[in-house]
Formats: sequence, structure tokens, C-alpha cells
Amino acid sequence: MSTNAQPTFTGRLIAVFIGLMLLLTLAEAASRFVMPRWSEFYSGRFMRAVYDGRFGWFAMGVPGFDGWFAQNNGDFRARIHINDFGLRDNQPISYADGAIWVIGDSMTFGWGVEEDERYSTVVSRLLGQPTYNIASPGTNVCGYRALVSQMPEAVTPTAVIIGLVLENDLMEYDCAARAASGPPADSERLMGVKIWLTGHSALYNVVAGNLKRVDIIHQALIAIGLANQEQAYKQEFASARVDAVTTSTANELANLRNQLPAGTPYAVLIVPARFEIADGDPPYHHARVALAKSLAEHGIGVIDPFDAFKAAGFKPTHFVHDGHWSPLGHRLAGEAAAEWLRANLRR
Repeated sequence: MSTNAQPTFTGRLIAVFIGLMLLLTLAEAASRFVMPRWSEFYSGRFMRAVYDGRFGWFAMGVPGFDGWFAQNNGDFRARIHINDFGLRDNQPISYADGAIWVIGDSMTFGWGVEEDERYSTVVSRLLGQPTYNIASPGTNVCGYRALVSQMPEAVTPTAVIIGLVLENDLMEYDCAARAASGPPADSERLMGVKIWLTGHSALYNVVAGNLKRVDIIHQALIAIGLANQEQAYKQEFASARVDAVTTSTANELANLRNQLPAGTPYAVLIVPARFEIADGDPPYHHARVALAKSLAEHGIGVIDPFDAFKAAGFKPTHFVHDGHWSPLGHRLAGEAAAEWLRANLRR
């Protein structure tokens, strides 16, 4: 007598799991075939974390990297070259001696644009003088101080421009406490998963790039933390705190100036907040004006390209999804910086 054995519930689950794994493996292989450049979406290929005992963790480039970086929603594809010192500059670090140093975060780094489109390069072309790009994506003024501390003692600048992003860099600073707090931890597990998937899965990048184009799905991804809202605020603060954070930020920028040779021409290029350009956002307008006042009280030069950005328009000066400057935004910032340098280098 034959017996027809019925599959158990556990057996069905195992079969479904194996089937799903096979399906995902095939989908991953197919994604890598149809999108061979998928790995270009992962910035971890060319950036690394560096620790400074006085200023904390900050990012520098992977020495010798030469490749492409792209946004999976199609905003940009740009060539990235990292020199042997870990900076995105074609010249070795010795060329920083006597150059105009342009220091900042991802905006100064030129996130999404080619090297010859960055505002540091625009300054060099307009003035006919060498500039050196010293940038650390994702950091703040403590990170900028760490970058300066990394520079060899044998090289000194002709002048220094700090690209300060209002949305990221305004805060009450304590660099020593930042250094003592240890490496930054992912505040959300989902964000850590997203970063891992971006760097390891072609399928994820294909799906994420296409799902973002479906509004209802894009909003759901934003809600659970797997996508960023287009042109979202990087930082929000109450108007009552604006004076405190601008004063603290100006103080820290003065500390950075003290790391430089005495008398070095020194200015802060205030990167205008996107929402002030687009909508005249009152808190960021207040912050921009208050910061300029605090910097002037310290005797620090102020470069404020807001009017030029406002006249050109928000959309032409920024990438659609990413939030960084387009080549036009870099050109406007470079023209403003060059104007300040012309006047102050003559002095």
C-alpha cells in the first residue's frame, strides 16, 4: 500500500525560502548584467573615515582612487580622482604651498560635478592663481580644523576660503567633546542597511532608482527612512537658537583661523540655504545675516553669494534630487569668492 506524504508547514516554508533566494540571486545577476556601472553609486569606494584626537572623526579620500561616482536617480555622473594625500585634487600635496586653500565639506568637494567645474577651480581660472581643494564630505567646522591639522608643516596658503554650509554647519561647537565621543554611529538601523545595500547590491540600486520615480512608493520609503525627501532640510533649529549657534560657529571659525600663519587672508563663503533661495525661509535668512555679523565682529571676511543664487533661481543652481550645487551654482560661488580675493590679495 502506497502512502502519499503531505508536505509539512515547515517544509513549505523552507521551499519558499529556497525559491526566493534563487529568485533574488537570479535578479541580482541580471541587474549586474543590465547595469554594469551599479557600483558607481557607492561613495564608500572613494571615502574613508579618519580620526583626529583633537577634533574627532572626519572623512578623507582613499589615496589613489580614480573612478566614477553617480547618483542612482540620474542627477549626475562625475569622475573622482583622489591624490596620494587623500584629497580630491590632481596635484600632489606639495602644490598646496603658496596656493589659495578652499576648505569645506561635500559642496566644496564638488559632489556631483567634475573637478574643473568646482568653485575652487573657477576661482583659479578667474584669478590666474593656483587653488588647492581641501574638502571632507559630511563634516563640519571641527572637521575643517582637523583637515588643516593634517596639512604638512612645510606648506602654507596664500589665502584661505572656508565653504560653510548653513544647513549643516551651524551648531554649538565643542570639538574636544566631539573627539572624545568616539566614532559616529548610525542613528537608525535602516539607514545602515541602506548604505550596505547601496554598496553591495546591483538589484537594490535598480529597484531604488526606479521606485523613487513612483510618488506613493517614494513617500513610503521616505517614511521608513530608506529614501531622502527631495531638497529636504539638513538641519532645523528654532529661531531662538539662531544667535547661539551662529555665535558658536563664528567662534570656532576664529579658532580655525588661529591654526593658520598670522596675517593669512581668510574668509568664509556662506553657502545659502536652499529653502531661503526657493522660499525666503525666515529662520535661515536670520541665520545668514546673524552669521555674517558674528564673522565681521571677529574680523573674518564674509563672502555671501545669496543674491546671485536668488537671481539665477533655485532649480538651475541645484541638482533636482541631491541638493548639491549644479555647475552653475559652483560658477556663481567661484565668482563671488574671486571678487573677494581680488580685493584682499591686493591689500
